[in-house]
Amino acid sequence: MAENKTFGDFINDMTSLDVVTLTGNLTVQVSALEGGSDDDDSKPLKFSRIMRQLEGRILKKDSEIAALAATHVSLDRDTVTFVKENLSPEEAVYLEFHNETVKAAGIARAAMADGIAKLLLGSKA
Repeated sequence: MAENKTFGDFINDMTSLDVVTLTGNLTVQVSALEGGSDDDDSKPLKFSRIMRQLEGRILKKDSEIAALAATHVSLDRDTVTFVKENLSPEEAVYLEFHNETVKAAGIARAAMADGIAKLLLGSKA
């Protein structure tokens, strides 16, 4: 269900960046996907339906997931990162993935902000 977002929500979203890396097991029964049909194999499996189903699983009280790392970056580049203690060698790989995701998200956010500035101010920005 889409949320009603205000312009203030948009500004708040644009001025901060949050990346959370979770570990755990989430499973989805493909034949049980919302909007899917066991009778119609001709419809492609849509990633958005899978993600909605996973989000629903995360919200269930009996789900077990753990935060391996969480990073918050403010507009002024103040950054807070949480990392689970005593990472195993396998979990260290996920931390590398988390750090690369933070970096890529920051680059994407900067490019989006630049594009919005150019749109609002013209191509001189």
